[in-house]
Amino acid sequence: MTNQDIAARIVGFIRQAAIGDALVPYNERVDHALHNLLASHSWTGPQRDWLKKIAAQTKANLLVDHAALDDPDLIFKREGGGFTRLDKIFNGQLQQVLETFNESIWQQTAA
Repeated sequence: MTNQDIAARIVGFIRQAAIGDALVPYNERVDHALHNLLASHSWTGPQRDWLKKIAAQTKANLLVDHAALDDPDLIFKREGGGFTRLDKIFNGQLQQVLETFNESIWQQTAA
């Protein structure tokens, strides 16, 4: 288990104790957030592909934000050209999409 896994479990436990949120594994939360995001809009093929890559990286790093998209060691910069270029694929809405996705990960689930 990585430090990130441990941190995600601690956050989940604190949320459960504090607000009665169900204990849901982090990867399941990410999958659920991705499913909801994909269902929320009629995405183009390239947009769907990048959203899936964002979700996969979120599972590995716990957060994908503007800085992660410009990190030369990650796929987003190497294959997507970084935030500015990917933002064009998302019609200037990438920051909002990232915020929605990241917030959706921690939305309260049914207990």
